[in-house]
Parts: sequence; C-alpha cells; structure tokens
Amino acid sequence: MHLDESKRLFVRLLTQHERRVYGYILRMVPNWCEADEVLQETNIRLWEEFDRFEPGTDFAAWAIRVAHYQVLTWRKRRDRSRLVFSEEAIQAIAAESDALATDVRNAALSECLKQLSSRNRDLILSCYAEGSTIRRVAEDLQRSAESVYKAVQRIRLTLHVCIEQKLAVEDRS
Repeated sequence: MHLDESKRLFVRLLTQHERRVYGYILRMVPNWCEADEVLQETNIRLWEEFDRFEPGTDFAAWAIRVAHYQVLTWRKRRDRSRLVFSEEAIQAIAAESDALATDVRNAALSECLKQLSSRNRDLILSCYAEGSTIRRVAEDLQRSAESVYKAVQRIRLTLHVCIEQKLAVEDRS
C-alpha cells in the first residue's frame, strides 16, 4: 500500500472509531484530562504500529486493545494516585467492554443479514453452517466452487460495509 493511501486509511479509520476508543479509555481512567492524555498516547501508538494492522480486520477492536495497554502504562505512572483501580477491576471492565462491543457488532450483523436478498442470505448462511465448506455448498447448488467463493466475498464485503455504517451511527448516538 502506498504511503499516502496508508495515511488516508489510518486517518479515516481513526476518525471513524476514535469515539469508541475514547469511551473505552474514559471507563478506565476517571479523570478526563488524563483520559485525553491516554487517548493521545494511544493515537501515537496506533500510528506507530499501523503497518501491523491488517486492512479488513476490526480496527476498533485493535485500537481498543492498544488503548488497554496504554491505560496499563498510565496506571503504572499514576500508582501513587489515591484513586487507582486494581488490575482485577481493569480486567473486569475490559472484559465487560469487549462483551458489549461484541454484542453491538453481533446485533449489527443480524440487522445487515436481514437486509440481504434471500438468495444471498441463504448462500452466506449455508457457507457458514457448522461443518459446511464452499465446495460442498457449490456442489449442492451445482455451481463452481470459484463462483461461490467470489459470491461469498462480495456478500462479506457488503456485510462489512453495512456493519461499519451501523456501528458509526451507534458511535454518534
């Protein structure tokens, strides 16, 4: 990926998911000023590590994981503060936050699946059924495995775009 394209992708993804990352940090860091500082450090780390991010994967989950480590770093620096969460509390909040993010993403997926045509929905559900393979679905449909694979790729891209749009709307509300 060209450097300018990489920069644009980074800015777009960071802008799209920064509120969610900041919300995560605010749940961990009780002081808004310090949360702002942790967010800045997180954004710097995200930029430094962006070449390790795999496009097409969940940027928000990756960014929140980076933020988690930045919160832990902040905690080490602030250990002498009176209001410090225990490691167990941080882990419990992180687990709850991850579960909430997964629930929101699953709800968005469910809504997006409903928006697919019945043909596309049936195809994607068949391909992801337990024990199913693209080859087996292709045989059942009397199609080539390559045509089924390409159709599944297109449907997955449609679902990805739909989910990201729904999550962006969720972040704004």
